[in-house]
Amino acid sequence: MSRKAAEADNRSRVAAARARARGAKVVLGALTTLVFGVAFVGAKSHAPGHARHRARPLAAPSSFELAVRQSAFAAGAIAPPVQPPPVVTSTS
Repeated sequence: MSRKAAEADNRSRVAAARARARGAKVVLGALTTLVFGVAFVGAKSHAPGHARHRARPLAAPSSFELAVRQSAFAAGAIAPPVQPPPVVTSTS
Protein backbone atom coordinates (compact mmCIF):
# COMPACT_ATOMS: atom_id res chain seq x y z
CA MET A 1 0.00 0.00 0.00
CA SER A 2 1.34 3.39 -0.86
CA ARG A 3 1.70 6.22 1.59
CA LYS A 4 -1.17 8.22 0.07
CA ALA A 5 -3.52 5.23 0.17
CA ALA A 6 -2.62 4.56 3.83
CA GLU A 7 -3.15 8.24 4.68
CA ALA A 8 -6.55 8.27 2.93
CA ASP A 9 -7.52 5.05 4.70
CA ASN A 10 -6.47 6.58 8.03
CA ARG A 11 -8.56 9.70 7.35
CA SER A 12 -11.63 7.62 6.51
CA ARG A 13 -11.19 5.64 9.74
CA VAL A 14 -10.91 8.86 11.75
CA ALA A 15 -13.97 10.31 9.99
CA ALA A 16 -15.93 7.13 10.71
CA ALA A 17 -14.87 7.24 14.38
CA ARG A 18 -15.92 10.89 14.64
CA ALA A 19 -19.28 10.07 13.06
CA ARG A 20 -19.81 7.23 15.57
CA ALA A 21 -18.85 9.55 18.45
CA ARG A 22 -21.23 12.23 17.19
CA GLY A 23 -24.05 9.68 16.96
CA ALA A 24 -23.30 8.41 20.47
CA LYS A 25 -23.39 11.97 21.83
CA VAL A 26 -26.77 12.57 20.20
CA VAL A 27 -28.18 9.33 21.63
CA LEU A 28 -26.81 10.08 25.12
CA GLY A 29 -28.18 13.62 25.00
CA ALA A 30 -31.63 12.41 23.96
CA LEU A 31 -31.61 9.70 26.64
CA THR A 32 -30.52 12.19 29.30
CA THR A 33 -33.27 14.61 28.28
CA LEU A 34 -35.85 11.83 28.39
CA VAL A 35 -34.76 10.63 31.85
CA PHE A 36 -34.70 14.20 33.19
CA GLY A 37 -38.17 14.89 31.79
CA VAL A 38 -39.64 11.72 33.29
CA ALA A 39 -38.04 12.49 36.67
CA PHE A 40 -39.32 16.06 36.55
CA VAL A 41 -42.89 14.99 35.80
CA GLY A 42 -42.72 12.28 38.49
CA ALA A 43 -41.44 14.73 41.08
CA LYS A 44 -44.13 17.27 40.26
CA SER A 45 -46.92 14.71 40.53
CA HIS A 46 -45.71 13.04 43.74
CA ALA A 47 -44.22 15.93 45.73
CA PRO A 48 -46.26 17.22 48.67
CA GLY A 49 -45.20 20.76 47.79
CA HIS A 50 -48.65 22.16 47.14
CA ALA A 51 -52.04 21.37 48.58
CA ARG A 52 -54.41 19.54 46.30
CA HIS A 53 -57.37 20.05 48.63
CA ARG A 54 -58.66 22.89 50.75
CA ALA A 55 -56.58 23.32 53.91
CA ARG A 56 -58.24 22.48 57.21
CA PRO A 57 -57.25 24.22 60.45
CA LEU A 58 -55.37 22.05 62.90
CA ALA A 59 -57.47 21.06 65.90
CA ALA A 60 -57.53 18.41 68.57
CA PRO A 61 -60.07 15.60 68.18
CA SER A 62 -63.40 16.34 69.84
CA SER A 63 -63.06 13.30 72.13
CA PHE A 64 -59.78 14.69 73.45
CA GLU A 65 -61.31 18.13 74.05
CA LEU A 66 -64.19 16.54 75.95
CA ALA A 67 -61.81 14.52 78.13
CA VAL A 68 -59.78 17.65 78.96
CA ARG A 69 -62.93 19.60 79.90
CA GLN A 70 -64.15 16.79 82.14
CA SER A 71 -60.83 16.27 83.91
CA ALA A 72 -60.15 19.99 84.37
CA PHE A 73 -63.13 20.34 86.66
CA ALA A 74 -62.53 17.11 88.59
CA ALA A 75 -61.82 17.40 92.31
CA GLY A 76 -58.23 18.33 93.12
CA ALA A 77 -57.22 19.04 89.56
CA ILE A 78 -57.14 22.81 89.94
CA ALA A 79 -53.90 23.21 91.92
CA PRO A 80 -50.65 21.43 91.09
CA PRO A 81 -49.56 18.68 93.49
CA VAL A 82 -47.57 19.73 96.55
CA GLN A 83 -43.85 19.09 96.28
CA PRO A 84 -41.97 17.53 99.20
CA PRO A 85 -39.75 19.94 101.15
CA PRO A 86 -36.13 20.19 100.00
CA VAL A 87 -33.59 18.12 101.92
CA VAL A 88 -31.61 20.26 104.37
CA THR A 89 -28.53 19.03 106.18
CA SER A 90 -27.45 20.55 109.45
CA THR A 91 -23.97 21.65 110.22
CA SER A 92 -22.26 20.35 113.32
